[in-house]
Amino acid sequence: MVATNNGCQLLNMRTATIHELHTNTGKLAGAGAREKIIIAERGQPVALLKAVNGPDLVGKPFPRRDIRKMPKSKVNSTIYVSQDRDG
Repeated sequence: MVATNNGCQLLNMRTATIHELHTNTGKLAGAGAREKIIIAERGQPVALLKAVNGPDLVGKPFPRRDIRKMPKSKVNSTIYVSQDRDG
């Protein structure tokens, strides 16, 4: 049992270690979409992996940019790319 603001809550959630999160990120992310997962380090909970819903997102997470509306550069960027690539 864990004390919360509105009483006690039985912790019946899946737990994963930091190492498991590192090695199985994709699997845990998929499972996190369906259930809450506690991430623990040395037996102590440090994070909660859970599904994201609309109100959790702030603004547009990945806005699409129209390249035609971006400001034009007065410099030919291929020079900088070539210099960076060639050393």
